[in-house]
Amino acid sequence: MKIKLICVACFALFLSSCTTQQSALYSWKNYEKTSYNYYKKQTPESTEALLNTYAILIAKQDQGTRKVVPPGTYAEYGFLLAQTGKKEEGISMMKKEIEVYPESKVFIERIIKMLEK
Repeated sequence: MKIKLICVACFALFLSSCTTQQSALYSWKNYEKTSYNYYKKQTPESTEALLNTYAILIAKQDQGTRKVVPPGTYAEYGFLLAQTGKKEEGISMMKKEIEVYPESKVFIERIIKMLEK
């Protein structure tokens, strides 16, 4: 009887140790929906919604396990800002992308040079 009880307890312990709590590395907020709407139909409203989503993503990174802005966010936000006429602010965001993710330097610097022409 004791052996059965020990086996059941070990089996229950084994099963409970197999479950893990996975959380996302980054918090994407409402990015998927607004970027889909923007790329589906680029209107002033969808552009403004995407700009707002980027601003929220950058301002509040409190849910992901890394607690940093997802890769590419600063660059995408900066490029969209540059497209909407805010070139200096856009270039500033792209430089911030390089600071946070130095591996993007070669690619982002090419975009910055293109925008500065």
